[in-house]
Amino acid sequence: MTGVVAPPRPTRTGEQTAEHVPHDDPPRRSTPWPRSARFGLAATVYLCLAVALWWNVWSVSPSGVMTCDCTDAGRMMWYLEWIPFALGHGHALLHSTYLFHPQGFNLLDDTSIPLIGFLASPVTTIWGPVVAANVVSTLVPPATALAMYWLLLRWVRWAPAAFVGGLAYGFSAWVVVQLSFGWINLACVALLPLIAGTLDELLCRQRGRALPMGVLLAVLIALEFFVSVEMSLLVLLAIAILLVLVVAGAAIAARDAFRRRWRHAATGLVSGAVATGVILAYPAWYLLAGPSHLSGPVWAQNVPGSIGNTVGDLWNSIGYWGSISSVYLARLAHYDGGFAGGPLPSPSLLGWGFLAVLAAGLVLWRADRRLWVLFGVGAATFALSLQVGSHRFGPWSLLYHLPLLVQSQQYRLAGIFVLCAAGMLGIVVDRTHGWSYAALDSWRSRPHSSVSRWWTGSILAGTGAVAVAAVALVPTISELAPDLPVPMQRVTVPIWFTTTATRLPAGTVLATYPFPTASSQASIPWQAITGMPYEMAGGGGPAGAPQRAGPDRRGFQVLLQASAATFPPPELSAGNVAAVRTALRNWGVTTVVVPEDAGLEHFLTGRGTAYGVAFYTSVLGEAPLRQQGAWVWPDIGRDVAPTVPISAATLASCVAQAPVPAPLSAPWARCILAAART
Repeated sequence: MTGVVAPPRPTRTGEQTAEHVPHDDPPRRSTPWPRSARFGLAATVYLCLAVALWWNVWSVSPSGVMTCDCTDAGRMMWYLEWIPFALGHGHALLHSTYLFHPQGFNLLDDTSIPLIGFLASPVTTIWGPVVAANVVSTLVPPATALAMYWLLLRWVRWAPAAFVGGLAYGFSAWVVVQLSFGWINLACVALLPLIAGTLDELLCRQRGRALPMGVLLAVLIALEFFVSVEMSLLVLLAIAILLVLVVAGAAIAARDAFRRRWRHAATGLVSGAVATGVILAYPAWYLLAGPSHLSGPVWAQNVPGSIGNTVGDLWNSIGYWGSISSVYLARLAHYDGGFAGGPLPSPSLLGWGFLAVLAAGLVLWRADRRLWVLFGVGAATFALSLQVGSHRFGPWSLLYHLPLLVQSQQYRLAGIFVLCAAGMLGIVVDRTHGWSYAALDSWRSRPHSSVSRWWTGSILAGTGAVAVAAVALVPTISELAPDLPVPMQRVTVPIWFTTTATRLPAGTVLATYPFPTASSQASIPWQAITGMPYEMAGGGGPAGAPQRAGPDRRGFQVLLQASAATFPPPELSAGNVAAVRTALRNWGVTTVVVPEDAGLEHFLTGRGTAYGVAFYTSVLGEAPLRQQGAWVWPDIGRDVAPTVPISAATLASCVAQAPVPAPLSAPWARCILAAART
């Protein structure tokens, strides 16, 4: 990734020859620790920090709490359950009819994490998807940090500088904020430093054979595809930017090196491109033309280019996702569920201190082309990440209409420019440490013992480097601190789903209340936690928008408005209730369930049990039965009762009926049916 100008790797003892040591960075004493021990220590510290970050899980119950068993975090839990369930029952891994029955949905078009689901399968199988989600969320920061540590050890000679860079990336706002919202697919960027290291080997070091290295690059890109399709596309875009910068820079400033190395680099890159095409040919077809694939922009309800950064996101404590602020998201979480803490900064946050250190390092060590390559890629990806549309124009306007990039939200390029910033920080800290040694030359010439000179010099040089790291990291940490450790919420599942649902006959298809849509995903994790004993109509994610419901769009829209309290309630007119009845029939629904409110967080109940019972009574024309803490219509395939259209006033009056202890039929249903007879 450093073009043709980065210095060769240190010798086995950890020292570099004088030929390769910059004149302002004198040789250091080699560390007595072997490389494996340094990796072990770094991994241990990163893991301890991650446990502290997730302390509200591990100090309470990894199976009883999580960020939220709702919204996107709950859907991520579903993905973790699906992979081992599909493997154990012979289902397709990348297509499922357990949501959106009967047509199902394409997991690659969604925000699924099949690679992580596969790796976490033993945990999911033994302890369930809640524990798996918490284990994965805990391991993502140290895995990402350790990958960055490995990358920086190729570029720096002082291991603590690599540790600082790993800390800056693995525990960045990008990772912590995404995990807080449950977006594991975006938070897990552990493969990106490995991809960068492979590119560094191909373009700069060239110690190994080009062909195997190109194949390795293809494998890493393919693995990232199965973590996040969207991030893999953005990585390819970043690689293209890198190659343009490296070739342009080499043509201007390093022509001799370019002539020596271009064949090796080209061989590796071409072999990588071919291998990537071969490995991802079928998955790419599955994404674009496979079963239940989505056409056009995946997020059909979003304006292309609108979910982008602003320049202020780099330092502002109030995060923005396009026109949506973190304050709005925190307020929305109160109604729809989600992260229980306060407003979070943007995932793109670096902070004033971080930016100041990078700017100073770029000026002081302007001859270090590694810094310039990282700065160039980072600046280009940040520029592309800026919001466009609504009278805004930016670089993304030139790209977002392309067939694949139209599926991407450009703010997610932050996962790449934050990597570049962390890499620059590691190099600046390392250069600061070396500069401090040079500044101590006059002191070291005084008559002291060699041991005392070395220790004192090491301490003073290390103190200066640590101070630079603190200036960069402390402001960002202070922005995240109010919500650390990450707040957790109790996992709750209605008793009907943990008892009666687990004994349902094969082929049962449920419609629940709240009905699962992109705006009301409460019932999706209930299915995963109970082991997928039934299939469901509806679902979340990009396929959970009314625009994706085809001929049943009207019925889907009515169900969405009935279930999501942030929307105005639907009119239960003859046309609307008939549209819902038709949709349920087309989706093959056999059973309708409205769990009781007791013990559930308000954002898991939609408009409440009373409303749910009244709504489905109007649609189905008959009263439900009471089973294990829920109101159930166990056999709706008969369609013998006519629908019951009602006015808003009648609905409000019926919903206001007081519940009766253990009634044979719900009072709200009796009220609806009585109103139909008068």
